[in-house]
Amino acid sequence: MGLVLHGALGLMPTIGALVGTETVAAGWAVHLFNSALFGALFVAVFDRAFFDELRADVGGCLSLGVAHSALLGVITGGLLLPTALAIEGATSLPVPTLPVPGLTASFEFGAVIAVAHLLYGLVLGRVFAAFTLADGDIGWLPIDPVDR
Repeated sequence: MGLVLHGALGLMPTIGALVGTETVAAGWAVHLFNSALFGALFVAVFDRAFFDELRADVGGCLSLGVAHSALLGVITGGLLLPTALAIEGATSLPVPTLPVPGLTASFEFGAVIAVAHLLYGLVLGRVFAAFTLADGDIGWLPIDPVDR
């Protein structure tokens, strides 16, 4: 997700500015911390008996990951990031836009945020399946679901 945000929008310095340091390194630190925090939140919410039927297979876990990340995208990209930048005194998001008629900065920003969160949700859901399902193993990821 971070690679998409940084590669498509150069957004890491902007994310770093949220903690007062407008650098790529600070942006990555903040973003990785938040990604881990939101991943832990995902597990805390969805690793409960109430969601057993929804997370019964890999597809269900992927669906939960996508739903979780879509909600995060709306909350973080649509509310928290713009609000935090406004508090810091920024008047707009400093993101490049495509030079294509009809596309606005808001559309491009939203599309990139959506794709990035979709990727995050798919990876999160797949790794969650590997940790929680007996038949959800990933060959290169040595996990025994029983020992999670």
